[in-house]
This record gives sequence, C-alpha cells and structure tokens, in this order.
Amino acid sequence: MISMNPIKNSSVDFSLIMPAFNEEGNIGPLVERIEKVMSGISCSYEIIVVNNGSNDSTPFVLEKLLKTYPQLVAITLTRNFGYDGAIIAGLENSRGKKIIIMDGDQQDPPEVIPEFISKSEEGFDIVYGIRSKRTEGWFISVQIKIFYRLIGKIVNFDLPRDAGNFGIITREVVDIINDMPERNKFIRGLRAWSGLSSTGLVYNRNNRPSGESKFSFFSYFNNALNGITSFSTVPLRLFTYAGIFGICVSLLTALFFFVTKLGEILGYSLLEYKIASGSTTLGILLLAAISLNFLGFGVVGEYVGRIFEEVKNRPYYLIRKVAYGRNIESVEEDPP
Repeated sequence: MISMNPIKNSSVDFSLIMPAFNEEGNIGPLVERIEKVMSGISCSYEIIVVNNGSNDSTPFVLEKLLKTYPQLVAITLTRNFGYDGAIIAGLENSRGKKIIIMDGDQQDPPEVIPEFISKSEEGFDIVYGIRSKRTEGWFISVQIKIFYRLIGKIVNFDLPRDAGNFGIITREVVDIINDMPERNKFIRGLRAWSGLSSTGLVYNRNNRPSGESKFSFFSYFNNALNGITSFSTVPLRLFTYAGIFGICVSLLTALFFFVTKLGEILGYSLLEYKIASGSTTLGILLLAAISLNFLGFGVVGEYVGRIFEEVKNRPYYLIRKVAYGRNIESVEEDPP
C-alpha cells in the first residue's frame, strides 16, 4: 500500500471512489453525471478514479477529463490488482470526511448520492445500497443470493443481505478498513465487521450502457470464497463434524455386520435376507470417502493459501501515477 497524496494536510467533505478496468465508454459520462449531482450540493469533494490496469483507452480518457474537471483525481495502478484492491487504493489515498464507493460502469446511479448523504447525516456511519433487482443473469443472481444467506449463517456478525459496495461511509470506518493488517480485504465484510451504526437504502441499479461486465461466474465464485474464508472457519469445522459423524456411522455399521454375522454362525437369522456379497457397496463408499477427502483438502488449501498470501506481506497494490485535475503536479514513483 503506497499512499502518494501530496495534499496530506487538506481534506474535503466527500471523496467518491470508482475502480475502472477497461471502462473507456463509461468513465466520461459517469464523471459528468457525478459532477452534475455534486455541484448541486453545498460541499467540497473529490472524484477518485482508480485505473486498475486498463489496456483500452481508459487512461487517455482520464487525461482528457483531468483538463476539464478540477475535482478529479486519477490513480493509475501498475497492473490489475482486483476489484477490492482498486477500492483499497482509493480509500488509502482519499481525503474525504465521508467516502462514497461506487462502480465505474454507470450501473450505480450517481443521482441517488444525495439520498445516501441525507441518510448518513441522520447519524449513520455506514449507509449501504440494497439493489431492488439484480442486473446479472438468473444463474449468477441465484449464486449471489445463496452466498449472502450462507455467509450470514456462518459469520459472527450481521452482514446485510444483497448489499453491494455502493454506499457512503465515514472516515472512522475508512480508517478501520485501512488499518486492518490483512492483505485480502473483503470490503463489504470489513465494513459490517466494524460494528458501527449502519442502515440500508434501496435503489434501482442500472444496466451497463457500454462495454461488458468484467465479472464472470468464476469471479463471483472466487469473491464468495474470499468472503467466506476471510471471516469464518466454519467450513473447516464442518469437516471435523463430518469426520465425527462418519466415524460414528462406520462404528454402527461395523457393529451391525458383526452382530449379523455372529447370528448366522450361531444359527440365528437376524434378517429375512442375506447381505449380498460384492464390490458395489464398497466401491460407492470408497468413492464417497475419496471425494470427501479431496473436498476437505480443498477447503484446508483455501485457508493455507490465505496464510501464504498474508505471510509474504506484499503490498495490496502498487501505484504508478497519481494525477490531479487541480493542475497540481502529478506524483510518480517507481514501485519498491
């Protein structure tokens, strides 16, 4: 994490943070919409766009926007550090007393920002957006619903259902997230984990007007795994319970066969039929046991992988350049 903000002693009322990866057709219209909304509010603000390793014309679009919008800040990362990595880069380089996080694809409508601000002024540290409907396909939508209901059962804090990153948080929440020593940060989870006062705000999420979504089925699945393994050891515990259950079933089954065979030897038939000899049942049990072992190793591997990433202690992102629309000299620094 490299903070490269040269205006360290100054602050603004609001920082709007948007990660952007190949959003050449969306960033311009989105910044224009945000500027129109924020200019109607009596406040100071900055618009932070984090260029997350885009390989289209997004960097050139940002260069043009910097000449037009003095409140714009463009943070360019050295490569794509993931969705949450881009948000962390924005959070650690923001100056706002309150921070608004939104996607850079125009699906989160800036026109509802005044509602978030108004709700926040009621005394809430966190105001998160609740999507009235999902714009993803039905398959991914079902997957997301399952994830929220599953993680809600296994974590020891209240994680709001169907709440995305779009919302407003106070500087206190931002400082808590920034101070977390972990490398794989799940923003929505850390936001809720803080335990600070929060409320939801229902809004209509728009369809993407330009480009294609960067989130595939596997992206959502990996994000879900990250969220679950960040805040719960229940998956590991489940295999402990499964092992105990399996041992109990095995012992009862072994006892049953022992008593049955002993009865046959003594001339007593405990069953109306003889247990057929063969390899079918044995084969099924072996396959089930092997599959369970592989699944268990996979779960353990997820946690070992997280430990591996944490102990390396590498920065969560690297910044190539920070450029300001205020004509303040851009700050450039080589990665360490």
